Amino acid sequence: MDHLVTGIADAKFRIVAITGKDTVEVARQRHNLSHTATAAVGRVLLGAGLLASSFKSKQERILLQFRGDGPISPILAVADRNVSVKGYCEYPHVELDLSSQGKLDVGKAVGKGMLYVVRERDNYEPYTGSVPIQTGEIGDDLAYYLQISEQVPSAVGLGVLVDGSGFVRSAAGILVQVFPGVSEEDIVKLEEKLMNLGSISHRFDTGETPESLLNDLFPHWNKLEERPLTFDCDCSKDRFSRGLISLGKDELTDLIKKHEPVETVCRFCNEKYLFSIKEIEELLKKA
Repeated sequence: MDHLVTGIADAKFRIVAITGKDTVEVARQRHNLSHTATAAVGRVLLGAGLLASSFKSKQERILLQFRGDGPISPILAVADRNVSVKGYCEYPHVELDLSSQGKLDVGKAVGKGMLYVVRERDNYEPYTGSVPIQTGEIGDDLAYYLQISEQVPSAVGLGVLVDGSGFVRSAAGILVQVFPGVSEEDIVKLEEKLMNLGSISHRFDTGETPESLLNDLFPHWNKLEERPLTFDCDCSKDRFSRGLISLGKDELTDLIKKHEPVETVCRFCNEKYLFSIKEIEELLKKA
């Protein structure tokens, strides 16, 4: 089952590990993603889930937007406290050649540009932070954001593995954050451990779990919480109805004059909602 686990290691590190094979596969199918787009969108979905792991309130949400000059950008993902995630990229069908390392070239697909992070909390104005995209590999960029914008030294590893037909074989990630006062020696030891991890996606493809990954990295860690991870969008026909009403009387009247049903599409989950002429007429009355 897709889920994330949070914990504390040696009173020095906050640790989070996530697995999301089924979640990323739902995104792939809903948006008909190419191999490269699956890896890119999947990493952003998992990254949003990792950052949402610190939320305390059910009303908190985080939005990640990678706005680069690559061929599939921009990429957006939203996650809430329940680790429900949703997201998409602008050009889901673009496919790229493998990188020089023989891997899906997510960095090239994202390109250079800006990473925007919006945090929403109940009764607070949304907080927006931004940093230049460093590599486009998603994990590196999220770690850079946490270091620069939130002054939290962090390591982020993300991976999505797809087979020849594009089906998601594994999707996983890890977040390690350093508590204040941790010695340089401890940080160096942590970096060595993370460098020796190898490919996270391949590890999870061969049976790794969030718990076993953290056991391997931190023999004496304490588990704090476990939450399920799902691809879940809160769109609805009623919400799109309100959106249509907001267009105003003139726009709705023009739609009616065309004598054709109106189809609306949710960008985040690709769900389609069809409005008949009669339904548009009812919305016009409400407008």
